[in-house]
Amino acid sequence: MTVARRYTRRTAAFIGALGVAGLAFAASQSLASDHMDTPFVEFNPRFDVNDVYAFPAATPGRVALVLGTSSPLTPAGTRTASFGDENEVLYQLKVDNTGDAVEDLVFQVTFRGPAGNQRVTVQGPTKPNETGTSNTLIRGASEVKGRVNEVLGSPAGMQVFAGPRDDPFFLDLEQFFRILPDRKPESGPLSLIPETPTASSFRPAGSARDFLAGFNDLAIVIELPLAQLTNGGSNPKFGVWGTTSRARNPGNGKSK
Repeated sequence: MTVARRYTRRTAAFIGALGVAGLAFAASQSLASDHMDTPFVEFNPRFDVNDVYAFPAATPGRVALVLGTSSPLTPAGTRTASFGDENEVLYQLKVDNTGDAVEDLVFQVTFRGPAGNQRVTVQGPTKPNETGTSNTLIRGASEVKGRVNEVLGSPAGMQVFAGPRDDPFFLDLEQFFRILPDRKPESGPLSLIPETPTASSFRPAGSARDFLAGFNDLAIVIELPLAQLTNGGSNPKFGVWGTTSRARNPGNGKSK
């Protein structure tokens, strides 16, 4: 993840290939997941991108994209958790289908309203106004909108779900920080791990401890026809990554 004064970014790149048997994914480049991996996102969890997933949907010819944020949430904390407001955070999923590691299509996701009564708007997939991490807001793109925690959209077109889900990632976080103590958090029990490495590898299979077991995250799930990401199949390979940035006014490009 790259953290700057105005934004934080997680890139998790996947390559998708459409074949006779269906959709297969292979990672050509990836940056491993890490939750709360900088002081900025530790204290601003709505800007954290925990994971990005891409996988075939249950219906042939469709694909599901997932961006997870705000993990780890306890069951009690989940009840009051919320996505960042549209004036604060812009969530994006970006798609490169030409192999140059620059987004050709973007989904932009914004939220409004208080915790427990938020509404989500997803715009895209469409060509971005600009390329790069932050991107100004898209206007006039196709969109799906509605309440958080509901399945929105059309089964034949784009469907959207945004809300809490069990964090699917398995990570022995304590051992990770013992290997790389410079990544440990600024607060909490894991911050007490020694400053110098006390381990050189993860624990053997069967003895690893899933730190994320029992924790939730806030997930943004977008399912749509694969053809919308592959230019009708003419660009069958694509990469996808997720970003968060401070919301920007499309009129002047400045941070709100």
